[in-house]
Amino acid sequence: LKNMWYPCGSFKGDEKSAALCQNYADNGLLSSISKNQLDSGVGGSLYRDLARLEETIVRGYPQLRKEKGNLEFGYKLSFGGLSKEQEKIQVVEVKEQKGFFDGLKNVFGGN
Repeated sequence: LKNMWYPCGSFKGDEKSAALCQNYADNGLLSSISKNQLDSGVGGSLYRDLARLEETIVRGYPQLRKEKGNLEFGYKLSFGGLSKEQEKIQVVEVKEQKGFFDGLKNVFGGN
């Protein structure tokens, strides 16, 4: 099952997501920042409901039951103007999205 991708759902982006996708597709100076923000947004969205998502996945794909808790997640953008490389599955790290103030709190020793 290594390197086999299974479709598990979809996200519909908002205007901010569309702007990030456009900047990424344009491959301009800030395209890597836009890509990182897209990755972070998808990873954060997955994180918020990961337990239920994994349960749904293994129910739909019983062959993945042994991998529950070790699944790798990725996404494909559906946006006009992307290169073939940009249309490939993008692997994301599933983690809590932290805001600017959370980062400051960590710097100054807060929890």
